[in-house]
Amino acid sequence: MDKGIYTALSGGLAKSREVELIANNLANATTPGFKRDTGTFNEYLTELRRHDSVDGVQREIRSLSDPDARPTGDKSFVEMDGVYTDFRQGTLQKSGRTLDMAIEGTGFFEVLTPGGVRYTRQGNFSIDKDGRLVTSNGFPVLSKGNPSQANVTDLQIPGAPPITGPVSDRQPLPEQRVIQLGQGPIQITEDGRILQNGGEVGQLSVEEFHEPQWLEKMGNSYFRNTHPNNLKNENVKSKIHQGFVEGSNVNPVSEMTRLIEATRAYESHMQAVRTYQDIDSKSVNEIAKER
Repeated sequence: MDKGIYTALSGGLAKSREVELIANNLANATTPGFKRDTGTFNEYLTELRRHDSVDGVQREIRSLSDPDARPTGDKSFVEMDGVYTDFRQGTLQKSGRTLDMAIEGTGFFEVLTPGGVRYTRQGNFSIDKDGRLVTSNGFPVLSKGNPSQANVTDLQIPGAPPITGPVSDRQPLPEQRVIQLGQGPIQITEDGRILQNGGEVGQLSVEEFHEPQWLEKMGNSYFRNTHPNNLKNENVKSKIHQGFVEGSNVNPVSEMTRLIEATRAYESHMQAVRTYQDIDSKSVNEIAKER
């Protein structure tokens, strides 16, 4: 079998993953606060990576000693290196709803989910039967916490500096920062203070991060902070607009164009795979005839 089929197949697999990402972007083009994803690709040269590990050396030895094996040092593949989230601001759309809130800036609302604290830009909130301010999924929205210090050792996030000292945290605990609302009109200030019946009943927790790419997407609207020191402790600059929602930052026209290009590229790779298969099939048949 010609080694070129592996190159074509790897390209097809990478493009199929890109098609999935674009399709998900389009499906969430009207989801409030959604941030589009795009793939990053990398050329994998086995000649450069053949001795990355002990296992790699062993594979190389086996390939050289086996008369039926093809040497691994002359292959080139393409692989999806990762998924990059575009955190650019979406358009603020006026809704008129009292509990709709949009963030202008880089901040995220802090919410409590069954999996722990998560962050979201989706601000179409409501009040549940227990009087709590919750997201569209029913997760409690949290009030602002005070920075505290905790110690952690031996924690390393890929691409981030090592953590060996104090780590930013928030107190009191998330379960104690659930926002409880009563009866009466609600007013939200730009800094997140919640006013009801002439008094302040809480302040929305809006967190900003040093590096947004250390946020891991959990579903389409929620993020998990993977690096404790990623939280900013200084006063946030983001502003809250009551009666607005932030639209998705997906441009449907641009995504449709990308989808067409990715689909055509995928079809080209698959056609190349079929061509290699035809060549192998003809080679086998011709050899059989000659014998």
